[in-house]
Amino acid sequence: MHQIKKIQLLFALIFIMGFTGFAQKQPFAFSSKKSRENLLIKLQDSIINKEAEAYLNFNKAINWNSYAWATSFLMDNSEQNFKVLKKALSNYRQLSKHDLKRVFESVYACFPNDFVLEMTDIAENETENASIFATSIHYLVQNKKEVEQLIKTKFIDNDSPVIQALRNELKPEYKSVSISDLIQLIRYNATKKTKFLYSIQHKNRDLPGKVFIQDENGFLVKENGKIVLVDQLARSATNLPMYITNGNTPPGLFKIESLAKSENVFIGPTLSFVTFLPFECDASVFYNNDKKDFLLEDYLQFFPKKLQSNLSVQQAFWAGKAGRGEIHFHGTTIDQEIYKKQIFYGQTPSMGCLCAKEIWDEEGNLKESDQQKIVNMWQKTKTENGYAYVLELDESDWKVFEKNINIVL
Repeated sequence: MHQIKKIQLLFALIFIMGFTGFAQKQPFAFSSKKSRENLLIKLQDSIINKEAEAYLNFNKAINWNSYAWATSFLMDNSEQNFKVLKKALSNYRQLSKHDLKRVFESVYACFPNDFVLEMTDIAENETENASIFATSIHYLVQNKKEVEQLIKTKFIDNDSPVIQALRNELKPEYKSVSISDLIQLIRYNATKKTKFLYSIQHKNRDLPGKVFIQDENGFLVKENGKIVLVDQLARSATNLPMYITNGNTPPGLFKIESLAKSENVFIGPTLSFVTFLPFECDASVFYNNDKKDFLLEDYLQFFPKKLQSNLSVQQAFWAGKAGRGEIHFHGTTIDQEIYKKQIFYGQTPSMGCLCAKEIWDEEGNLKESDQQKIVNMWQKTKTENGYAYVLELDESDWKVFEKNINIVL
């Protein structure tokens, strides 16, 4: 997992010990108040302030891997970070492509509206790297800037999946699904003898989505006669585009391979859903048949005919082809208070996965777990594998979905 590797690198840099294999009934040291306080101090002092001071005052090179991760994690919109990013973007031609991508992570996470001029310059002049071009274009789009001419004249013969995904999201055929689309999909899967997890999300990923599950018999999992809905956040700390590494979770189809405990201390000991995007595993594994190649037409067979023409559900396919991977569905040990000024406060973002809320006491004991609720629903039957749909529901249908789900579904 790209984000896991970055976290492991960060831990090596700040000398934090990892904890694995704990049962949930035992304290999980990393989620304790003391560990959380120590982490914040080390992130701020040993990485952010140290790197920024050396870069701004002495023009020393920054370790962009650790700096971008730390500032994105904290969503650091300080004047100091602004100056660092301003300097980096103003001199972006001196950066490697790798380092510029890391700069983008902090820019998106911390200053989503402040670098339009700099990102315009990059978009206009980038001719080699599809990822850098797409990321800069997306930044302009989210700031309501005109990009049509750039899209028409640059990378026009490029068959990169990143460019395909970028072009898709700018077309009128790219739209959120309707409640009627969702109903049709559930009915479409009712006789498949397969388990399905549905993660229904907002286009604005600052807003948490909802998860529900359909068992092998086609029934939606209920408690006390009502469909169980559990909150889940599909927002990356970076808020990068979904087809970019460490970006938001792409909508579309995922293969659920198993449930397993993560060794990542930020995720914690609650079981995670280990999932595959298309191209992340063999086609035969993803499709549970003898397919040898990933073709869009085969992927689209998991959707009713009407939904097949909606470009939003294709984004997981293109994200997988672009190299994204290990987008798991997991819990969290991250302190919610870091994000008390954010719209999603109460939830914690990841680095591209889907994250369910977990509450820990000061000693590191798990007090509340939405992730465990999702796991419990999934484990009502013995089969571990299945499929997950991540879908962006049209905002006009959200009230109907939340208030009348037991009627409409």
